[in-house]
Amino acid sequence: MKYHPEDIVPLDPMDYLLENESRFFRRGTYDPVELAGMIATEALTLGSARVLIQSDGEWLTVAADQDWLRNHEQAFSAITPFPQEGANSMLAEILAVAFSAGVATATREGVELIKGDDAVPTPVADRNTGRTVSFMRRREPRIVQ
Repeated sequence: MKYHPEDIVPLDPMDYLLENESRFFRRGTYDPVELAGMIATEALTLGSARVLIQSDGEWLTVAADQDWLRNHEQAFSAITPFPQEGANSMLAEILAVAFSAGVATATREGVELIKGDDAVPTPVADRNTGRTVSFMRRREPRIVQ
């Protein structure tokens, strides 16, 4: 069988994540506490010395003393390799975008709303905080087509 360049179909990362949810969470479905742990582990692996996971009712926030994503700005929009954790590892922020109803991040430069409305309780990153990532515990409703 021969293949041609026109046989290649681009992969939509969000569709892939949504269709393969069970590959990313131990219990097979979106687990916000597990996701917060994944993001905190990234921060430690990528150089942070102090990482905190905070629960604010509907929101979880991971805060670290370093901006662990400073060289990975695409982490919220693409499946981003995370070779420090193994050949098939990826940064987990994209999972928050795919499954959570709201996502925001903050650095010393300011707050960025990634997904959802503007009622985000993202703690502003101060001089002791390099980055925060906040996401809602509530998952994004799935639209069945």
